[in-house]
Amino acid sequence: MATEANISSSASTPSYTSKLPPFPEDVPTAPLVTISLSKLVAKDPEEHASLYSASKSLGFFYLDMQCCADGEALLQDADIMFGLMENFFSLPVEEKEKFDFAGANSYFGYKGMGAEVIDKEGTKDRNEIYNTRLSHQISKDDILSVGPAIPAPDLINTNRRLIQRHMKENYSVLTTLFNSLTTSMGLPEGTFADLHPISAPSGCHVRFIRAPPQPRDDRRIALGEHTDFGSLTILFNRIGGLQVLLPGTRDWVYVRPVPGCAIINLGDAMVKFTAGILRSNLHRVVSPPCAQGEAVRYSLVYFCRPEHEVKLRRLKGGVIDKEGKGGENEEGESSKDWIQRRAMGRKIKFFKGSESWEGAKGTEGARL
Repeated sequence: MATEANISSSASTPSYTSKLPPFPEDVPTAPLVTISLSKLVAKDPEEHASLYSASKSLGFFYLDMQCCADGEALLQDADIMFGLMENFFSLPVEEKEKFDFAGANSYFGYKGMGAEVIDKEGTKDRNEIYNTRLSHQISKDDILSVGPAIPAPDLINTNRRLIQRHMKENYSVLTTLFNSLTTSMGLPEGTFADLHPISAPSGCHVRFIRAPPQPRDDRRIALGEHTDFGSLTILFNRIGGLQVLLPGTRDWVYVRPVPGCAIINLGDAMVKFTAGILRSNLHRVVSPPCAQGEAVRYSLVYFCRPEHEVKLRRLKGGVIDKEGKGGENEEGESSKDWIQRRAMGRKIKFFKGSESWEGAKGTEGARL
């Protein structure tokens, strides 16, 4: 049985990292800007303006975590979490399948390869995913004791303090981003952060993802095009595979992983709250480029979502009143219902064709 102590000491540098081929230099990549967390914390006006601009234009950006106490702590524990993730996915399949709760209409827990669809035709995905509660991830409510405990493997239970610390580090960084966007949009102090209290039930969670190398003669989309369900996503990758659709084009381009940085993207909730001013961009996952396609791709994700009872609808005040488009009379789904509808519609167990696919969509068709 693994313990937090031996995970922390032996997995701070995941075993596969030193063996990874570099990202190729001749592959087109997305023009993500780099935002400095340390400058945001220091209230640098130009950095806050850059964050706001990136959140409106592409909705994806790099967040440089270096030279900032909160960022450095998150980077350090992310390395340890990669080791924990490797160990989890090394468990026997029959052990992992004990924690697949999709049959109970539940979103957290383990999802095996091919248990979700990537398009309206029902093509199966090529990822393993884990959470300790429903069907993909590690629930904030469970780990931080906001909701009832969820069955989990011994490996997860013995590392709950590590996971709890990692979640709180993510929350600290996210609060800085929320507060910056609140100020840039001329909204009352705490507007966005107050919709995401760490002590309230929500769909926030850590997700482990493992994508093995695809056959050389059958390399295709591993995770279909989508927008994220919630508000902000923090992603750590070691190799490529993530692609974004450049706005106004049909061009899918890779996002290059950058050491010392997380990839941040906005989700549907921020589009709803701001009446389309901020952007939740379409993205997907394909086989990593060139030689990286021969490596196992691991992803560590933190999804931040509003409190369950928050309605996903237009807020009032500031720039939203001046520049927002539509949504004045929209009642809005609760965050909990929005997440459940979007998540379960892609499960093989519940998939009924194109109707299910369309019913599980987010803000893809509601763009400025």
